[in-house]
Amino acid sequence: MKGVVLAAGLGTRLRPLTYFVPKALVSVGGKPLVDYVLEWLRLNGVKDVAVVGYYMQDVLARYLAERHPDIAFIRSRRLLGTAGQLYYAMEWIGGDDAVVVNTDVLTNLELSAPLSLHKSSGAKLTIVAYRLRQQMRFGTLHVEGERLAAWREKPVSEYVTAAGIYIISGVKLGEEYLDMDALAQSLIPHVAVYVAKEAQFVDVGTLEDLRKAAALPLSPLKP
Repeated sequence: MKGVVLAAGLGTRLRPLTYFVPKALVSVGGKPLVDYVLEWLRLNGVKDVAVVGYYMQDVLARYLAERHPDIAFIRSRRLLGTAGQLYYAMEWIGGDDAVVVNTDVLTNLELSAPLSLHKSSGAKLTIVAYRLRQQMRFGTLHVEGERLAAWREKPVSEYVTAAGIYIISGVKLGEEYLDMDALAQSLIPHVAVYVAKEAQFVDVGTLEDLRKAAALPLSPLKP
């Protein structure tokens, strides 16, 4: 089993921080995001890991060479989307299975269960997901014609949402733009979904997310 950390994006939602460093090196709790992800992979027994870069990749490559010399760094020629960026890692992955994780996902997920599902289902792609409950800020009206049929005050909806962690086997990619949702659609019915029940997921894709994460006790984020 290999691990691939996707760290190519421009990090536009984290500007102005990402004017100076790539997204993977933005810090939360005094530690760069990529360090949390690499630690999580190691704790789950994934030792053979590569980081795929693009934006400010010289900066990221230097950091990894100094702090994580055992990690392979893969350069990208173009931005190809959340799935397409894996194209540059295909040769490195070879015929192995790979855990793919976005660099802005902090979690204490234990990989054993999704890996077991991936193997037993024979899937080419397994999506790690979790249930998200969201309450609307306003009441919603169900209108029939011009008459009120029902009024729900600030209803709560529940969704199953992707966590930014995937397991792939035998996926073939070309050097073309491809987002993960499009890849998943193209692989149906060979896609499994593992809905995590106990794990914690902290998304740090925006400045507001970063502020919230900074207030959390991140040290217990271990499987």
